[in-house]
Amino acid sequence: MKRREVLWQLDSLIDNSKSLITSDGDYNSIWEDDIKALKIAKKAVSKEYRYRLLANLVLAIIVLIIFGSFIAMSYFMYK
Repeated sequence: MKRREVLWQLDSLIDNSKSLITSDGDYNSIWEDDIKALKIAKKAVSKEYRYRLLANLVLAIIVLIIFGSFIAMSYFMYK
């Protein structure tokens, strides 16, 4: 799934959990714990995708350096 879809799903789950909290319910603490856990999961997903983007950027730079060195090497070998 894409980052937007995952974050949208988590927001939807948070909203659903908030709607289940009632003024006289015995299970409010459970729903509040669920909301806290979902917010932590949302932060973790955001960090994961941020690191994933950074890793892809570093990998692209490394690939460019490697192929650039092969092109330069072949240019100077056959010159």
